[in-house]
Amino acid sequence: MGISTIVSERRLLAAVAERLLGSACAAEDVVQETYARWYAMPEDLQDEVGWPTAWLTSVASRLCFERLNGARVSPPLLAESRHPGERTPRGGPRAPWVPAYRYDRIVHAFKRACEGADGVGELTVLLAPDVTLITDGGGRVRAPVRPVTGAEQVARFLVGLFGGQDDVTLVEASINGGAGLVVRVAGLTAAVVVLRTCDDSIHDVWVVMNPEKLRAWRGHEDPPPDTTRTR
Repeated sequence: MGISTIVSERRLLAAVAERLLGSACAAEDVVQETYARWYAMPEDLQDEVGWPTAWLTSVASRLCFERLNGARVSPPLLAESRHPGERTPRGGPRAPWVPAYRYDRIVHAFKRACEGADGVGELTVLLAPDVTLITDGGGRVRAPVRPVTGAEQVARFLVGLFGGQDDVTLVEASINGGAGLVVRVAGLTAAVVVLRTCDDSIHDVWVVMNPEKLRAWRGHEDPPPDTTRTR
C-alpha cells in the first residue's frame, strides 16, 4: 500500500467521522479507535479482508453511531503501549563513525533508489543483509505492526510505500542533526525517514507516519481542500 493511499484513507475516515459527529476532536478519537481495532485483529484475519478501506470505514461509521446513541466507545490505544520494541528517532540514529559527507551521499542514493525504476535492486545494494525497518503509525494510520527485516523485504516495502506515485515527493532534510528524508503527499508532510548507517550500508530504517509526531513538520503547511464536504 502506497503512502498516498495511506494518507487518503485516513483523511476519508476523519471526514466521515467529523461529518457524522460534527466535531474534529471526536472524529480523531474515532479514527484512532478504528485503527486500534484493525491492529487487534490477527494478521490472518486482516489478510482475509478484501478491501481494508471499506472495513475501516464501516467500523468508523459504527463507532460514530454508537457515540451518537450514547454508547461508550473504548478509549484509544497508544501505539507506544502496543509496540514495546518500537523505537523513535530520538537523538539521531546516525552512527558517529560515518563521516557526514558519506552519510549524505548514502541518503541521496537511498532517495534516488526509492524514486527509480529499478528501486528494489538499487535499494538492496544499499541495505545491509540484516537491515531492520520500523514504522511508527501511532495507531493513527495503517502501518505494519511488526518490524520488516532483510534487504530484499525492506527494499520491496519501501518501493511499494514511496515509489510510482505522482503526488509523492521525497526531500532530503536535516533530521535530528543528520540527513534524512521528508516524504510529502500533495505538498503535505506524510512521513519522515531516518537512517542508521555503518560501513556504507544502511542497517536501520525508521519511517515515522504518526501524525502527532509530524506536527512540527506540518506547522507551516496549509491543509488540502476538503473535497468531501458538500457546498
